[in-house]
Amino acid sequence: MVATISAIGSSSQASSYYEADDYYADGGVSPSAWQGEGAKQLGLVGEVGRETFRDLLDGKLPDGQQLGTTRAGAIAHRPGWDVTMSAPKSVSIMAEVAGDRRLIAAHDRAVKTALGFAERHAAATRVRADGSVERQATGNLAIASFRHNTSRAQDPQLHTHNVIMNMTRDADGAWRSLEPRTLYQLQKAIGAIYRQELALGVRALGYAIEKGKDSAFEIKGVSPDVIRAFSE
Repeated sequence: MVATISAIGSSSQASSYYEADDYYADGGVSPSAWQGEGAKQLGLVGEVGRETFRDLLDGKLPDGQQLGTTRAGAIAHRPGWDVTMSAPKSVSIMAEVAGDRRLIAAHDRAVKTALGFAERHAAATRVRADGSVERQATGNLAIASFRHNTSRAQDPQLHTHNVIMNMTRDADGAWRSLEPRTLYQLQKAIGAIYRQELALGVRALGYAIEKGKDSAFEIKGVSPDVIRAFSE
């Protein structure tokens, strides 16, 4: 899959997103950044801080507000969702093995474009109106992005974990939990937009590409044997 979506079980998983899986990460910390209109509205810019990240996963807003439902004296709050976007293997090889760091910038731009699509079309909450619960589009997400450059097997694999927090701001300015159904429904579209934008970026750098099924592609000239050699 070009893009995968998985629910985050607990904020205790947060530390794994910071673990550097490649030697390019300064100080052993993977590059990170806040993205989305929701993050801006919360005053979050630049690198993702560990404490703020875990607080938001727990539903704690910077102003002290707590999201979630109280059950048996404890707060129950779903932390969020990890939308991971992965580059084609040939792009990872040319970026990490051949050393063309411009491809990493192209990857980052493609991720940002795909997340913008998700924010416009999947950001929503559920509100009660006239005795019924309705879906309300919000158009804002708070997203913590962490870029990794290798797979768990230490093969070159450029990918970004985009942690969408379970919070969004409604039309009245109140922060509410996110309704994720549309996010899952748009999974293929999000992945396709990422891959299409990356292909445009790769070609703009002077590479030729070979198109595959749907939006898949590889950089022309990177042989299948080389791809297999650097695959898990």
